[in-house]
Amino acid sequence: MAYNVKLNQLRAYQAIMLTGSVTAAAERLHATQPAISRQLASLEDATQLRLFDRRSGGRMIPTALGLQFFRHIEGTLSGIEDIPDIAKQLVQSAQTRLRVGATPPLLNSAFVGSALQSFLRKHPATRLTLESRARHDIEEWVANGQIDVGLALLPADNPLVRSIPLVSTAAVAVVQSKHALARKAVLDPQAIRGARLILPSRQLLRALIDKSLASVESGSLSADIEASSALNCCKLAADGLGVAICDPFSPSAFLAHGLKVRPWRPEVKLTYGILIAERREVSPAARAFMDCLLAQVRPDGQHLVRVAGRT
Repeated sequence: MAYNVKLNQLRAYQAIMLTGSVTAAAERLHATQPAISRQLASLEDATQLRLFDRRSGGRMIPTALGLQFFRHIEGTLSGIEDIPDIAKQLVQSAQTRLRVGATPPLLNSAFVGSALQSFLRKHPATRLTLESRARHDIEEWVANGQIDVGLALLPADNPLVRSIPLVSTAAVAVVQSKHALARKAVLDPQAIRGARLILPSRQLLRALIDKSLASVESGSLSADIEASSALNCCKLAADGLGVAICDPFSPSAFLAHGLKVRPWRPEVKLTYGILIAERREVSPAARAFMDCLLAQVRPDGQHLVRVAGRT
């Protein structure tokens, strides 16, 4: 036997069960009493069940079968009530979302800023989340799917992370404009001997700087001041506390404070790039943002040094 049960019939039935009368059910559903009565009659006809006993005063008393029927379909009826919220959640989750994690120097760089502006012009409805993270956190966040795109110093050590080089550059030395070394065109271990040396601590950049210093006769040259980030190193140098060796992006935040940027020798080669999960599909939003990043790279690959090294 085929049952032709309709949604509006079930809504009318539920409303009567909850309110106890056709009149109250009609008010609840913003319908007329005859309309509710017709829906109930149609439901009883379709199911061949007498669902209510009609009592004086308009009271509707569920029959034994009516109560059993309601218990069986109560979950379904509750699910029907949740449909608007479910649909709203699905619409929200379908909105384009992009989560970017970057080390502080890159996140504050003109390079990434320009790429973000370009991306948002083309995709204004995207929900964008930016996370400033330490270098060692970026790979883990990418591998775990906590961010869609990571931006950091390469290479990446995590086998679950794939890297895409963006630009090759080199570390720079920075000093306060009134510092005696600010007059030199290039700084090296011999030139800075006797000055306080400021270096970042516990990060890949520091390891590369130490490796470079170990390759030359630097004598007892070592860090006099260590800071947790390259940005902090630049701040200390801008305050006149010494000479800092850092990435070429961080100094741009302090050029207005009289910080001078000079090439550093021996050269500390730095390659910055994109980090994405190796075994996870790249979202359309992430691909679009990566295209904007790559569009910032000039053929010579050195424009970041020139921008960061303005004096």
